[in-house]
Amino acid sequence: MFTRWFTEIGAADLATAGGKGASLGALLQAGLPVPPGFVVLTSAYHEFVAANGLQGAIARRIAHLTPDATEALEEAARQIGRLFAQASISDAVAAEMAAMYRQLGGGPVAVRSSATAEDLPGLSFAGQYTTTLNVTGAVALCQAVRSCWASLWNARAISYRMQHDVTPDGLALAVIVQQLVAGDKAGILFTANPLNGRRDQLLINASWGLGEAIVGGEVSPDQWVVDKASGRTVESRIARKSVMTVLRETGTQTMAVPEDLQQTPVLNDDELAQVVVLARQVESHAGAPQDVEWVWRAGQCYLVQSRPITSLFPLPEPLPDPSAGLRIHLCLNMVFQSITEPLTPMGLEFFRLLYAGLAAAATGRRTPYPAWARRAAGRMYLDVTSLLRDARRWPALVGAISRKDPIAGQALHRFLEANAAAIGGGRPARLPWRLVLHILPGLICRVGYGVLSPTGARSRLITLGDRAIARLERHAAGLTDMASRLRFVEEEAGRSFWTAIHQVAYCGAGLRGTEIAVALVERWLGDGTVLHPALQALPDNPTTEMGLALLEAAQALQEKTAPGPDDPAVQDILQRFGHRAVQEIDMGVPRWREDPTYLLEVLAAYMAQGHPGDKVREFRDAAARAEASVADVVARVRRGKGPAHAWLLGRLLRRVRVLAGLRERPKFDLVRALAVLRCVLHDVGRELAAQGRLQRAADVFFVTFADIEAEDDLRAIAAANRAQHERELARTAVPRIIASTGACLYGAQEAAGESVLAGVPVSPGVYEGQARIVHRPQGSQLQPGEILVTHSTDPGWTPLFLHAGAVVMESGGPISHGAIVAREYGIPAVASVEAATTRLRTGQRLRVNGESGEVVCLD
Repeated sequence: MFTRWFTEIGAADLATAGGKGASLGALLQAGLPVPPGFVVLTSAYHEFVAANGLQGAIARRIAHLTPDATEALEEAARQIGRLFAQASISDAVAAEMAAMYRQLGGGPVAVRSSATAEDLPGLSFAGQYTTTLNVTGAVALCQAVRSCWASLWNARAISYRMQHDVTPDGLALAVIVQQLVAGDKAGILFTANPLNGRRDQLLINASWGLGEAIVGGEVSPDQWVVDKASGRTVESRIARKSVMTVLRETGTQTMAVPEDLQQTPVLNDDELAQVVVLARQVESHAGAPQDVEWVWRAGQCYLVQSRPITSLFPLPEPLPDPSAGLRIHLCLNMVFQSITEPLTPMGLEFFRLLYAGLAAAATGRRTPYPAWARRAAGRMYLDVTSLLRDARRWPALVGAISRKDPIAGQALHRFLEANAAAIGGGRPARLPWRLVLHILPGLICRVGYGVLSPTGARSRLITLGDRAIARLERHAAGLTDMASRLRFVEEEAGRSFWTAIHQVAYCGAGLRGTEIAVALVERWLGDGTVLHPALQALPDNPTTEMGLALLEAAQALQEKTAPGPDDPAVQDILQRFGHRAVQEIDMGVPRWREDPTYLLEVLAAYMAQGHPGDKVREFRDAAARAEASVADVVARVRRGKGPAHAWLLGRLLRRVRVLAGLRERPKFDLVRALAVLRCVLHDVGRELAAQGRLQRAADVFFVTFADIEAEDDLRAIAAANRAQHERELARTAVPRIIASTGACLYGAQEAAGESVLAGVPVSPGVYEGQARIVHRPQGSQLQPGEILVTHSTDPGWTPLFLHAGAVVMESGGPISHGAIVAREYGIPAVASVEAATTRLRTGQRLRVNGESGEVVCLD
């Protein structure tokens, strides 16, 4: 069988009818107004390719292509197109199509491609394959079908599949043959607003004639944004519609819209209401937001295509109760960790356990997943709605977020102002009594101890972390079975986080002291920037120490051609810092101790640069200059304000010098703990692989605790999760804030202009040089003195800072990791520069002003 009627096809027939065919069949069977038709099944395509010996010819022409080789792709597509045009459709397939066409009425039909890899979750092939309207006669039908089949191998489709790792093996194309509706108006409706992500809004486009002028971008259509529940028009724009697509004797043509219709709304209120009703019905039946093409004829709206909207960012899960009203979620990855990449499933599990432990300690009740912790597209989101119920808290929360990520702070501020009525008025969050009575007093005492005895607090902070890690390693060594290992990880994730919180309390006096010192110097001397040298080269910063250790190792390896993993200097680095990694907060990411490739690349680059010892001496000299700067600023205050003010500032700066460098230590020790837990889970993976439940031990990081405890075969689950994770790694646009409506806030700043990009100054200085766009530190090829331009950084990026002349980041703020390291190394840096990695290019000459926050394009 090579064909089937729409009435015989449903959602389960994707493999044979393609995405559009399966969708139209399901909608028709649900009683929705779909013009009748049939599908030329994928079996017909396979028969055509096999009978004409095309598969090998196709494979040879695409074997060595790359997604960005435009000319080669176009040439391959032309050659494949000629092969299809010269090939013949078998008598059996042609006869079956002709018979179905006659039963359909034998009149004009629309012939559309329906691919099996089309419009799948996360992918959209919209507009990539051929559509032919107004096809009449069996011979013309065969030609149109063959044209659709050939479009499976057009240059754009080949490139898109390569970019998204869609294998060409087994690809096939079904073809829709549908009775043509000669509409006088047509359009596209989205059952969720793709412009802002809102699931509670519809977006409707309409123009005169057939819909091809809209799809092809030849006309600016009328547009309505409609509230989905009430049908109320939120926004409308009536465009000047100058052209329209109409039928001719065969095919279509574009002609001018009559003058009196050009600025007339295509849909009146009753017609718009009818489209809204259909939109609700389509989405209700499909169970997900849809992109629908419709045609209007003689008072009736017909649905001619429906596909999932694949561009929407997923809603945070678990989904909140709709009765809870508007909810606001902040992205943990971006706002608090300055990373856009997704976490592995086990990385998400770590945060689930961490938050569950935090909630249990604060409330005395243990829950598998706290209500305020959510996840979307492999990222962690925090529901902060209850913190925002009282508008008086908004400035404090916005300010706290802005210190980590100014763009997120601005975006939240604007969103709160626009939605004040929907957010305010509910019951605000209150601190649990257990937290107030049993936990906060201890944390406050630790902060106070740091004020009174900075050196004592330093010692206690370091000792607390070292003892916690020693205890973890000792207990982990005694685990003997899967159940005890899983229980160990579940219990220790939250406990490790509390250790980090206690460490933060010890160094809190130094962190707050930095802000106070800058404010005092600004008030007393009129310029807070004179403190910048005093705040550089802070001792006890483990990230800085790692950079220095790498330089010292490179110096020790100078006589070698290339560093190796067994070199004593490399082994020393791995012993001290092997628990680290790029995206190290994700437990599913291999540690450098497991795969030292990146470290070896960094060491080789340092060795090639020559004289790595010079940079070590520069840092030591910076530390001496910082101490001298403290004395100089204190002396200036003594001369201007007197000895009491000088004594106060000197004491404050000494506390800062002792404690502020330790701000990275809690995370450093948390990552040490995470590495121990990763080793324990790796043992779980080995046991599961031995049982045949996993393909390999490392796949344990692509399943969850619930998956493991279900005692099922995990191989398919791990493979699917790994593939989904790989797809999410390619996602570059991640919203900092998501509302429960689906509204996504990616940023808040306006572009400063074509030649000047505005951001937040985070490390002083001005530098001119060539840009290097870097998406991942491995294999970055950053050359000495180049300007590192990236989306964000974590401690795994630190070695690159030793090469960089300046740093430009799309996210982060003054207290983000990249800002701190840039200041430590004395290189200018600007953060929160929206779309820097796409607006700038490698090799472009820039001026980075770390004092004004400007990035100037010099060519």
